[in-house]
Order: sequence, then C-alpha cells, then structure tokens
Amino acid sequence: MNKTAPENQAKIFAQIAAALKKGQRFFVAGHQNPDGDSLGSTLAVASLLKRMGKKVYAFSNDMPGDDLYFLPGLRTVNFGKLPAKNNYDTMILLECSDKKRGGPLDAIFDTAKTVINIDHHITGEGYGTINYIAPYASSTAEIITGLFEYMRQKPTKDEATSLYTGITTDTARFLHSNTTAQALRAAARLVECGADLQTVNTVIYNTRAYKELKLLGRALEKLRLLYKNKIAEITLTAQDFKLLKTDPAHTQGIVSQPVMIPGVEVSALLREEPGRIAVNLRSKGKIDVSAVAQKFGGGGHARAAGFKRAGGVLSAVKKQILAALKKEAAALK
Repeated sequence: MNKTAPENQAKIFAQIAAALKKGQRFFVAGHQNPDGDSLGSTLAVASLLKRMGKKVYAFSNDMPGDDLYFLPGLRTVNFGKLPAKNNYDTMILLECSDKKRGGPLDAIFDTAKTVINIDHHITGEGYGTINYIAPYASSTAEIITGLFEYMRQKPTKDEATSLYTGITTDTARFLHSNTTAQALRAAARLVECGADLQTVNTVIYNTRAYKELKLLGRALEKLRLLYKNKIAEITLTAQDFKLLKTDPAHTQGIVSQPVMIPGVEVSALLREEPGRIAVNLRSKGKIDVSAVAQKFGGGGHARAAGFKRAGGVLSAVKKQILAALKKEAAALK
C-alpha cells in the first residue's frame, strides 16, 4: 500500500472532510490497549463530529492506563462495549495499522459504507475506503490537528488537550527522533487553542501510583542483558501482576528504561496476559524493531513496536523473539 505523500495531503484531507460532512452516523475507535495518541485522537475526532451535528459512537476495546483518566470527555467512550445496533454509515479507525488492531470490529466493517483509516505507522495497511497513512508524522494526533486546520475547525480547549496529549506521548515529551518541526508547530497551535499543558505534564509525567512503581521495581529486578549487552530483556509473568495487584496497563514506560543503558541497542518487554503473550520492543536506532515485530504479526515504528501472540507459551515466545533480536544485533557493525 502506498503511503500518503506530503504533497497529497490536501487531496486526502479533502476526501476525509467530504466523508465527515456526508456521513450521519459514525463509529470511531482507536487501537486496543489505548495510549495517549490513540485515545486522544479518538476523543478529538468524536468531539468534532458531535459539534458538526453527527451521531457518534466512540469505542475502545480496553480501558486506558491510570495516567490517561484525566482526558476530557473520557466518559463518552464506550470501553469494551460494542453497540447493540450496527447502523453506522461511516467508520473511523485511528492509529490502527491493520483492521484487527481496533478489536473485534468485523461487523462494523461489513456494514459501514465508508471506512476512514488514519495512521502514522510505517507498517500501516490500506484497508480503508479512504486511507491517510503518514509514517513521517509524529503521531496520529498530529495528522488530526492538520485535518482540523484544513477544515477550518478551531479545536476547543478539550480537543486541543486531547490532541496535545497524543503528540507529546508519541514523541516521549518531544525527545524521540519523530519530533519534527511539523510536530512542534502542531503542538504550538494546540497550545494556542488552550491545551492544558499543566495537567498533561503533571498527570502523565510526574504522577505514578504506588503499585506502578512497585511493578517498575519488580521489572528492573528481572532485567537481563544479553548478547554482549546489546539486548535488554524483561519478562513479567501473571504471577508478578498478581503478587503486586497490578495489571498490564501499569507497564507503560517500562520497556523504555533499559534503552538508557550505554551499549544497549534494543529492549524487549514480555508480558503474560490472559490468553496471550504481549511483547513490546524499543530501539536506540540501529535496529528497526517494526521489521522484527512484523515477522511475528505485529508492527509499529522503527524505534517502538510490538506484537501479541494469542495462546502463546511464554517460554517459547521469549526464545523466538530473543533469537530474532540476536540476529539483528549480530548484523550491527
């Protein structure tokens, strides 16, 4: 699938804008286990549609982590609850690199006349009627900010806060290499529209629940360095979560910790979840973890990716992913 080239941005925005004006009943969703970009984009788009007089069903397959509970309008999202009636003429999927990423949504796909797919993953698939896939964008929230501008719709304070959350979380507070001039300009526009920076920064970056810190401590205790200290691996079992009375939603940020160690090129966090094994990958830059994740049916970005293995055995998945990472590390000069 060809990605959306920067010079074609206006053309695709025009198609999306026309679909938003034409449609009457919208189903809007981000990916499973929502992060700040997925959920922030969902809330902003749903809010805009409501301001346009549309009927909207905002959906998320899973609850977010505690650090996103501050997002304005969060109660308008249907978490884990699909609509009783499937009568939506337009479906919008945000930050979903493939059609399964949003959850069990086949029935919505089958009946929606228009499917709008907006994503920024390099592994993004063009499954929509309209596809805006821009790997050069820092985040889906950055794309949505551009769409607002194209449609001459000034974000409300709440919409600006949601979109700013998406940009700042996907750039790790403007630290990652995806922090482009365009991302900074988009963030600046959102600040001008009233984005609540103080709340975003305080809740996301300077607040951690006691049990989250205990889980981080447990994870760091289990940290292993492999293959000439180029690979860092952490495994959290179901027993770990039970012992500390936590769940996978409390692991946000853990996988990034080992990448700070000098010499480490890639970090892997394996989580034992009910019925599946989840793997998160982070790279310092020399190893493209999106390519690695794709081999296991996942995807993401060059420096941040992951996958899930339904019914997988933890020891087997660990052996497979470490073998794949060792192969990549061995190829480094």
